[in-house]
Amino acid sequence: MTEEGNILIVDDVSTHLLLLQSILHDEGYNTDITNKPQDVLELLLEKEYNVVLLDVMMPKMDGLQVLDAIKSNPKLSLINVIIISARTDSWSIKSALDKGAFDYITKPINIRDVRNKVKSAMIESL
Repeated sequence: MTEEGNILIVDDVSTHLLLLQSILHDEGYNTDITNKPQDVLELLLEKEYNVVLLDVMMPKMDGLQVLDAIKSNPKLSLINVIIISARTDSWSIKSALDKGAFDYITKPINIRDVRNKVKSAMIESL
């Protein structure tokens, strides 16, 4: 079964980007990747995305700062953002969800978990 929808994947580690892109490409999604969190708003304004997969721990701008910027922009605030992080403590998860994240995936990632949460976010966005 193939899905449709545009997903932006943001992570500063190229192997993470390529792994997530491969998983989601196999599901039939259109994916774009960036390792520059500071470029995310510009990318989101250039092309319509349904879902953003966003790493938290990145240089220059962390994922929660990017999430705040997305949610505070009226043109982007409805995009479903899924946080992906090695932080597994309840405070980090609650903080991301309180800031408006659609869901939270912990690293190391579980492929089934990624597929299911992205599918839920995609259904919600259509």
